Amino acid sequence: MHSKPIAATTTEDATLLANWVELAYRCLVSRGLDAADIFAGLDIDPVRAQQSDSRIDSFKIKQIWDMAAARTGDLAFGLTAAEVAFPAMFNSLSVSMSASESLLDALQRFMRFRRIIDSTCVNTLEETEEGYKFTWAPVQGCESNVGAEAFVAALMTLCRWGSGPDFGPTRVTLSHDLPDELERYQQFFNAPVQLQTAENALYFSRESLESPIVTANQQLALVSDQITADYLARTSHADIVDQVHSKLLDFLPQRIVSEELIAEELNLSLRSLQRKLQEKGTSYDSLFQNVRRELAVQLLNDQQLSIEEISRFLGFSSRSNFGRAFKRWTGATPREFRQRCSE
Repeated sequence: MHSKPIAATTTEDATLLANWVELAYRCLVSRGLDAADIFAGLDIDPVRAQQSDSRIDSFKIKQIWDMAAARTGDLAFGLTAAEVAFPAMFNSLSVSMSASESLLDALQRFMRFRRIIDSTCVNTLEETEEGYKFTWAPVQGCESNVGAEAFVAALMTLCRWGSGPDFGPTRVTLSHDLPDELERYQQFFNAPVQLQTAENALYFSRESLESPIVTANQQLALVSDQITADYLARTSHADIVDQVHSKLLDFLPQRIVSEELIAEELNLSLRSLQRKLQEKGTSYDSLFQNVRRELAVQLLNDQQLSIEEISRFLGFSSRSNFGRAFKRWTGATPREFRQRCSE
């Protein structure tokens, strides 16, 4: 499994979810800074920042994080986000991540929908010999190291809500050099931290990410996925991948989905849809199979649904065809996977 970073939009188009801006506001207040004055100086309307569906210019928020670090003299100011994080900080994505079956499932959801938070997110999630690696990188002109670390701190907090306060990576690498803050980083991540490395990364063991979490609720996760996909699809700069993903979630349960139908729904010719997806390095069939796989994994955790019902729901002509596809995706049959989940 390897998720490549998405191509960044131009800095003029870069926006952040208002809920995330609200988190920045709370960080300022918690450290005794005049948040209202700072927001006013950057021409940011605090009222608009409290409207969950609105979006704010990323460059302005970069200035907030850098200004906060400068005024407090705290170059690790981003870690403050963990202290003021709130359940809806990532909008509906917070809900679907919290309701995921495991932290791996939650991080995979984040990778799929991360643009709801930041239109210029640059992240990877990949499998390694020791488990998994999650990376992040600030976008030139749109983000700051402080803001990027605030996001990671908030993400860690969300994971700890589901897995427990002791959750942490096996090790952390940071590209900057803040030796005076090393102990503080190690205490926060509950792991060894190496500075001045080639990339910013969190390394996790398989067990820590693959174990079930207590807040899992697959039905709630599915509903929240749809809300998140719909939000991404209707934003003015919605990515074609997000739009196709949203339509697939709409039509797959009705078992009438086809590439031609999706193109028609998006007011595109079939050739235009294929070209746009190719430019994004993917295809309709790849997205279709991804959605099928994601739903299959979630639905198999519901013991009340038979494998036959799940097979029909996902549009397979027979249970045996579903079984072969699922084993190709995961290396296990649906029955083996369900047994493993129950254990």
